[in-house]
Amino acid sequence: MTSSRISLAGGLLLLFVLFGSLQDASAIPAFARKYGLRCSACHVAWPVLNDFGWRFKDNGYQLMNDRDAPIWQNPAYWPITLRITPNWHRESTNKVAVDTGPPDPVTGVFPQTETQITSHGFDNSGLDILTGGTLEKNISFLLVPSADETGAFHFESVWVRMDNLFKTPWMNVKFGKFELDNFISEKRILNLSANGGSYQLYHFTPPGDSNVFGQIGDNQLGLEWSGHSLNDRTRLSAAVFSSSDGSPDLANANTYTGFFSGSQAFDLGGLGLQRVGGYAMFGEAPTYSFQVWAMRASIGSAFSETSTSRN
Repeated sequence: MTSSRISLAGGLLLLFVLFGSLQDASAIPAFARKYGLRCSACHVAWPVLNDFGWRFKDNGYQLMNDRDAPIWQNPAYWPITLRITPNWHRESTNKVAVDTGPPDPVTGVFPQTETQITSHGFDNSGLDILTGGTLEKNISFLLVPSADETGAFHFESVWVRMDNLFKTPWMNVKFGKFELDNFISEKRILNLSANGGSYQLYHFTPPGDSNVFGQIGDNQLGLEWSGHSLNDRTRLSAAVFSSSDGSPDLANANTYTGFFSGSQAFDLGGLGLQRVGGYAMFGEAPTYSFQVWAMRASIGSAFSETSTSRN
């Protein structure tokens, strides 16, 4: 018995040493290969950005040096990343209404009670094919063909951006399908859960309302101006896009929506870099089928706990 325990302990120790010695490969390698940097230069834990990574993104995937233009890249450099995540996960939802018996013979209503439903097992995420970078100095792009876990493909992002127009970081223009300039990005969450991965604030719909206007977290088809200070402490953006929730082929796209955001970062000593700001969204969307278009607006603010937790 003692010998078996020693063998088991030795096996566990060996596994711990083997897996503990593996290096974390949780960052997109394309930009790191281009500039010869570690993934941790831009990421706290991929895909969450630190402040240096946020400046790199705001500059159009550029370090603002001579290596930004693709003409200076190694011919072997291929800016592409494939991302899919096999996983085991457990989902639990409480206060779910379930039928407890046959319907009432008079009213036809099923008796119900609230319970907790749990599911778990092995799974895989969808597939993202990410390619991005610079077409030329101060001309950036991002293309993300994406598939859900069933293999149905769509374009999550496809845009090109003119950076530092008139030699100022306050003039950047993006065109295509892109993520709105939110304070917290739904594309950069760390958890694997399908329950709570989307921020409820971005997708809130009042009960009984089918309004698609509230899809702030979805990528949209349109045009965006953005600007920032040299140290990226001050950020402003304004976007106009079709009121179709990012759907192509001009479905319901005869009106437009505007999204505006701004934020200011400041140093709080031991607490690191903090950021406060606000956003507003104005546009038109149907509140139910076949109704005339109506105006609706949303406004809010955000505060990050530490600079390293910013997305």
